[in-house]
Formats: sequence, structure tokens, C-alpha cells
Amino acid sequence: MAEVELKNVRKNFLGGKVAALRDINLKIQDGIFATVLGPSGCGKTTLLRIVAGLEQPDTGEVLIGGRIVNHVPPSDRNISMVFQNYALYPHKKVFENIAVSLKLRGYPKEEVRKKVEEVSGVLKIGDLLDRYPRQLSGGQQQRVALARALVREPAVFLLDEPLSNLDAQVRDTTRTELKKLFKGLKATVLYVTHDQTEAMMMSDFIVIMEGGAIRQMGDPLAIYRDPAHRFVAEFVGMHRLNIIAGRIESRRFTSLDGAIAFATNLRRGGRVLLGLRPEHISFNEEREVCLMGETVLVEPLGPTSLVSVRVGENELKAVSTKAPGIQETLRPSFAPAEVFFFDEQTGLRLKPE
Repeated sequence: MAEVELKNVRKNFLGGKVAALRDINLKIQDGIFATVLGPSGCGKTTLLRIVAGLEQPDTGEVLIGGRIVNHVPPSDRNISMVFQNYALYPHKKVFENIAVSLKLRGYPKEEVRKKVEEVSGVLKIGDLLDRYPRQLSGGQQQRVALARALVREPAVFLLDEPLSNLDAQVRDTTRTELKKLFKGLKATVLYVTHDQTEAMMMSDFIVIMEGGAIRQMGDPLAIYRDPAHRFVAEFVGMHRLNIIAGRIESRRFTSLDGAIAFATNLRRGGRVLLGLRPEHISFNEEREVCLMGETVLVEPLGPTSLVSVRVGENELKAVSTKAPGIQETLRPSFAPAEVFFFDEQTGLRLKPE
């Protein structure tokens, strides 16, 4: 396996009018499962294609295993890529789809068969080798695409939203299998997705992108607990962040409507945005900040419900183990230590000095 590094990489399209990547500096250590996470159009697939050699950066360097590969063709970079649409040959059977890269490299027939059988056994598709792609389910086709990548034993695996075409149940199962597989291989993986659940569950390292730039990168749980930007806080988490506009004066936050107020150790004064995760609001115990509100919506999630509570002119979403009735009076509460503050203009996280 090998380390992947991008230094000051930029990429523009439409004659420089659209900036796809802006000064990307990124290092993925050898053997790390790294996820590039962000919404559509943020530049994550462009980044992956540049590492693969399918696109050329306008400026900057791409290194794989310490070697600059800007002008090295994709076939000589020792990488394998799994695409979102699997890109299987419809006229070839599963065996041939998996073996194609080995045959192109001139491997002996018996060695090709041995490698294909080994990797198909790992992915539990050994009984599908004589079928055509049209005879497979989406999950089976995805495994074939993975087998084709694995059989090469590359230095780096590149995966471009490989689970997005699968239904929810198959996606959950495959996600678990992929994590176990790559952990066992100790593989260097660069995985692109817009699904923060996939990113949190599978990754050793997350890179969060917005508008062609990296907003934050690091350990998944550290990013969840300590977001550096409003966008990161809103994008990473099971439920969307509650955002409340307000002011801080004399180390006290007050929402614009005056319904929410509490002391804070943030020195900065003026307009700010408060961020609070739904899972950090409680109805079962009174914490430091206790409010009064009325239920306006209940969204069942199985063992829990996402409850929307009107507090003054603000609507707070909270996770609850009980499903209250509509217009029921509730007392949501939270701890100031679990609140994030952001600059209203830049979105940057504000912390105590």
C-alpha cells in the first residue's frame, strides 16, 4: 500500500470560470481508510479523478507512495477505481470481468484463475462466476466491481460513491462488509460519498469539502464533537443542527426574539449563530438551560422520534424516546457546554479565548 498526498492542487473548468478545487492540501497515510465527504458539486469526485489520473490539476502536485504522478498515466499509478455505476462489461461473464486487468498484464492462465477464485471467495461471489452482469442484483454487481479492483492488489483503492445505487438494506450490509474487508487488507482507501452515515461508520479519517475547498479534516468523532465551521456542524451528524440567530452581550446569549437566554463564557459580543444538536436536547431531565415550548411536529424513527418544539419564534428539533402529542407543552433543556457558536458572516466556529 502507499501514502497519497496532494499539494496546493487547483482545478478549474469552463476556461477558469468554475473553480472545482481550491488549493487542496491533503495527506492520506498508508493503510488509512479516508472518506471525502460533501454535497454534490463540492469537488470530491474531481479530487478522486485527479488522484486516479483521469483529470490533470491546473497547478499543484499529486504524490502516490512519495512519487510525483502528475504526468504518469492511470495505468501506471498502481491504483484501482470502483465507479458509482460499476462499469462492468455486459457481454463478459463475471469471471472475465474480474480477470480482465490480469489478462491485460499478461498473467499466466492458471495464476489468473487462482487470483479470481481467491478474491471472489472473499467477497462471496464464487458461485456467480459463470453469470453475466444482467443476471445479477445491484449488490452482486457491486461486489464484482470490487473484486475487479481487489484482484490487482493495487497500492491505493479509489471508490466513487459505490453504494449509492443500492437499496437501503443491501447498502447497510455491504457497508459493513467493505469496512471489514479493507481493515483486513490494511489498504489505503480514498472513498467519496455524500452520505455522512457512511463516512462516520467506515472511516479512519474524514475530509469535508464545500465549494471546492476543504473545510475540515480529521478523526470522525473529533469532527462531530468539535466542528470548525457551521457547514461542518450541519453536514456531520445524524440529524440536522438547530440554528438560532441571536446576540451575545456581557457574556450572555439571547436569541433575537428573547425566548432563549443563558450565560456563556464567550467574550465576543454582537450577532452570532447558535448551533445545537437535536440529540443534545433533553425532555427527561432539567439541565442548565430549561425552556418552555409546544410540540408542532413528531417524526417517528422507530425506537426514538424527532420532535419539533416551538419556543418563542424558534423551532427546535430534539430526539425523544417518547412521542408527545401535537400542541403538547414540553420543557426542552440543554447544557451550554454542548452549544456551538458561529460567526454569522463567515460561518467560522467561535470559541472562548
